[in-house]
This record gives sequence, structure tokens and C-alpha cells, in this order.
Amino acid sequence: MKRRTLILLLGGASSGAMSIGTGAFSSMEAERNVSVNVEDDEDAYIRYEKPSDGKTVEYGEQVTLVRVRNQFGGNQDLALVGVEYEYEDEDREDDVLRNVAVERYDSPAAPDETLSDEDFTDVDDDHVAIERGSTNGNYPAANESDAFGPGEWVRIVADAHVPAGDSPDIEVTITIEGVKGGISAQLFGETRAFSLTGAEDVSASQTPTVDFKGSSDNAKLDGAESGVLTRVWYRDESEGEETLENREENLSNGQIRNQLFNGSEKSDKRIVAVSLTDLNRTYVREGDELNPGSSVCYEGVPGSEDEFDLDTLSACD
Repeated sequence: MKRRTLILLLGGASSGAMSIGTGAFSSMEAERNVSVNVEDDEDAYIRYEKPSDGKTVEYGEQVTLVRVRNQFGGNQDLALVGVEYEYEDEDREDDVLRNVAVERYDSPAAPDETLSDEDFTDVDDDHVAIERGSTNGNYPAANESDAFGPGEWVRIVADAHVPAGDSPDIEVTITIEGVKGGISAQLFGETRAFSLTGAEDVSASQTPTVDFKGSSDNAKLDGAESGVLTRVWYRDESEGEETLENREENLSNGQIRNQLFNGSEKSDKRIVAVSLTDLNRTYVREGDELNPGSSVCYEGVPGSEDEFDLDTLSACD
């Protein structure tokens, strides 16, 4: 059984150890072996929330597993460097969580404030270790570019492929590091387990659609019963100069970029259009120069960049 603990490693004088705070952790350790017992996640210096606990989800639906807020004072920036998830049923073989990723909110927000999905941006895959089971302590150093400061949030999201009627209990353990050192915290998921339930008859009568994730570089496929033939158009800035490229793939429900690219390969790739070939329909990101009109959904499938015009495409009814 994992013990619910936080270890807080503090640089500098040990006399300041207790001033760091005590919330949410069953134990805290610092220099001179100062230790206190504490419990409340909401008032903690690292707030841990489970916003999808008990939720009924459609097959492939993206859900927020855990949401974390930096509640330290001053200018203490934190980075989420490790995510370990497992199921309470240790004999479970299938992995119902796919495309697990970390996203960062773009500004401070109060705990009772509604957080818009459009204002979350992807954390670089190279800056966080994500594993089913254990990372064995192999996680990267805190990276300032993906840090979250006091009052700011990060969240862990995944595409939930939960079979209809199934209700797995999920445990998510997180590791937090201070950007400038001095803080190392681990919050165990065993005492924070939550459940998701697969909806009945998911996607049976739906037509596949594509949703662009606000200001994010990603896009999401919904409503597909099985693999859907697509042509995905994306802008690639990995060579220092932006190029428009496309790729044909059979995709399933969920985040598209994570199905096309692996690891750091996803960096600098912004999805701007997705054609559902068999439906003769194309979705184009609003505001991108590739979009020929004021719609997001168009009838027609372009074969080249030059065919993104109103001769080839007509707005969906």
C-alpha cells in the first residue's frame, strides 16, 4: 500500500521550514526532521482536484483526470514533472486511458472560477514523465517554460475508452518540483481514487465531427464508431520555417495530434484542417489563412493547398 505523503525538501535555513505551509499532505519533512500531520487538499499549498469523479463518459471522450493549483505565496513557480496512473483493480489488463497529457492554464484563476478549455495549452511531452504504473523516479527536471506560478493551474487529461457500463476506479499520483529547487512533492493517488463510467450505446447514431481546441495546436475527433479515414493538414515549424503538410490516417475518437505524432515530434505542429474523406467533409480552423470563408465545416475534400477555396468547398448546412 502506498503511504499518502509529501516530502518537502527546503534549501536555506531550517528555521524557515514550517513557514512553507502544511495543507493536503499526511506528512511533511524538512531539515532537522520537522514533521506535521495534515489533511485538507482544498486549502493545501498544492491543491489537488478530481473534477470528473463519478462522471459518465462517452467512448473516446476527453476528460480531466486531475486538476492542480499552485497555492504557494510569493513567486514560487512549480512544475508537474511526473504522472503515474493505475487502476484500483491491479489485475486489469486493458488501459482505458489513452493519450494522457498535461496542459497548463494561461493565467491565475480562483478555485471557484470556471476554467475555459480554450485557455489551456499543451505542456511539452519532454518536460513530464507519464506512465501507467511507475516512472521509477525517472522524471525530468523542472522546466521554467512549462511552470505554473501562484494561483495558476495545470491539469491532466486523457481520452477515456471506458467500455459501456464499466466503472474503473483510477488512481493518479503526481510529482511536483520547484523551478528554482528547494521543493519536491509527491501526492499519491491511492487515497484520491476516482471512478469513470462508460456510457451505454456510445456513438451509435452520431456523425463524426472535428473540434479545434481553442488556441491550442490540437484538434479532436468525436462521434466515430471505429477508425475513420482522414486527411489531416498541419503547419510544421520544426525546421525553423513554417510549412503546410498533410497526412492520411485512419483515426479514432480523441485528440488527433497524439494519434499522428509521438513524443517531442508533436512540438511545433499545429493542426489547421481535417478532412473526413468518406463523408466528403472538411473542418478548417477558424481564423487560419487556409479557411476560405467564415465557417468551420465545409462540404468537400481538398487534394492540395490550392483547393482550399469556395470552388472546392461549400459551407455545411
